[in-house]
Amino acid sequence: MESDALESNGGEDPDPVDPWIRAQLSTEQISWLKWQGGAIDQADLLKNALAEWVVRHPEDWFRGTHLNDAIRLALTEFINRHKDEFLIPE
Repeated sequence: MESDALESNGGEDPDPVDPWIRAQLSTEQISWLKWQGGAIDQADLLKNALAEWVVRHPEDWFRGTHLNDAIRLALTEFINRHKDEFLIPE
C-alpha cells in the first residue's frame, strides 16, 4: 500500500469518522453512513468494510492501491453486498 501523504486531525471532530476519511467518500456514501449511524458506529462500519475488502481483494491491496481509493471501493462493495442487512434511507 502506498501512503497518501495526507494527515488527519487526530480526532478533534466529535464525528466518529475522521475528517480525512470522510473527505475520501462520495456524498452518497456519507449519507449512507450517517443513516446507519443511528444504530451502528460509523467508524466500525468503515473498519469492517475495509477489512472485508482487503480479504476479498488482496492482490489489489498489496499491489499498491492507495488508501483513499481502497476506502471508497470497500464501502461501495460493502453497501452492495450487505444492503439487505442495513437501514434504507427514506
